[in-house]
Amino acid sequence: MDAKEITDALATVTDSYFNKDIISLGYVKGMSIGKDTLRFSLRLPAPLMPNHDELAQKCRDALQNVKNIGEVEIKKDWEVQRLPSLNAPNIPNSLKSVKNIIAIASGKGGVGKSTVTVCIAEAFAKAGAKVGILDIDVYGPSIPNMVGLGDHQLGGSQQGVLEPVEAHGMKIMSMGFLANKDTPVVWRGPIASQLVQQFLGAVDWGELDYLFVDMPPGTGDIQLTLSQSVPLTGAVIVTTPQEIAHTIAEKGLRMFQQVKIPILGIIENMAGFTPPGSDEVFHIFGEGGGTSAAEEFELPLLGKIALKQELREAMDNGTFIEDDNIKSIASLIAVEAMAIVTNEELSPFSPQEMNLANDGQTLIIKWQDDTEHIISSFNIRFMCPCAHCVDEITGEKIIKETDIPANIKIMESIPVGRYGVKFSFNDPSPGAGAGIYTFTFLRQIGEEAVQKASFEV
Repeated sequence: MDAKEITDALATVTDSYFNKDIISLGYVKGMSIGKDTLRFSLRLPAPLMPNHDELAQKCRDALQNVKNIGEVEIKKDWEVQRLPSLNAPNIPNSLKSVKNIIAIASGKGGVGKSTVTVCIAEAFAKAGAKVGILDIDVYGPSIPNMVGLGDHQLGGSQQGVLEPVEAHGMKIMSMGFLANKDTPVVWRGPIASQLVQQFLGAVDWGELDYLFVDMPPGTGDIQLTLSQSVPLTGAVIVTTPQEIAHTIAEKGLRMFQQVKIPILGIIENMAGFTPPGSDEVFHIFGEGGGTSAAEEFELPLLGKIALKQELREAMDNGTFIEDDNIKSIASLIAVEAMAIVTNEELSPFSPQEMNLANDGQTLIIKWQDDTEHIISSFNIRFMCPCAHCVDEITGEKIIKETDIPANIKIMESIPVGRYGVKFSFNDPSPGAGAGIYTFTFLRQIGEEAVQKASFEV
């Protein structure tokens, strides 16, 4: 058996989800070539990948023509890959060992989003993944009850660090642990947003393959805080079949698209009800809402979850329920998430490099297509999009060039989620450091700077 011949044969096996061969993807690990036996691990980038058995068989088929191949032993395992954006220097230390953050969201309440979060997270945990749930549905936290922690109260922090609570093999943190269940939470948006930042930065999550975030309904301060504070691998949108529910869910979907967070797909919850002892399906909430939303936005329909009494009872009692349909939905989420992780570096919306030169008076950006833009810090400051610098109603500039110091410097760049950046300047004027520059906007500034320089020449 020749190692090159073996590798060449395995390179003909393609993972259809990523359209690359398994050698290029790094799936083949620990190859051992014996006299009569070939051994290696087929290590996929996520649990629950639905094509693991298929790929193993394709490997066996591809190796049949290798001379003197002998016995082939393939060990199937997996190792979750980390979203590259989570390696940014501004990521809180508490998230340094978290590989993926996935938001479970909806445009409106009452669609069963928390139930979906728990069921999907449990499916991953059951498959062996290290899983956490962050419940930031501040005004109506229901995750604690669904995992059997309804009466749990969080103790004081140790040196400013909060310890998550473990249940069903998962790490859990929820607003429900901080407030009495009989006491309503009456908070303004900024206070709720501060709590979200504290949960992200002060909870000792440890090593996690997936942190699922149960979002509050809507598109308010909390959603924006999460999307701007940390890079998300993606978001899953939960809706119900009726027209009004999926119409409102689309607003949440558009918000994530606006802040450049990938949508992993749509789950249609409460998709029909079959009474005990009957085979007839009653579509209490109508049909097709999730399907039509997925088709309109060209997104995967990850699956449909029917109304089931045993599922409702499990959530009420805080017990685990195993469901093949939910496991199938979780496997598709794993595939979509890993597609994002694998392809993130190819995204046109994020730069390869962003460096300061000329003692902070120049910003140099290298984009994914190797285009390089050199922009003066003065120009960056003048183009600030914040409300101090641009009239929010008319779009007219408020700031004037004469308001900006000629030798202004960028002191620091601070990533905002996965879609933009903020800059701090040595400029004490209002608005300096307040604007969020999306990568699309920065690219536009860079292209305009190139055109201006060409014109001046």
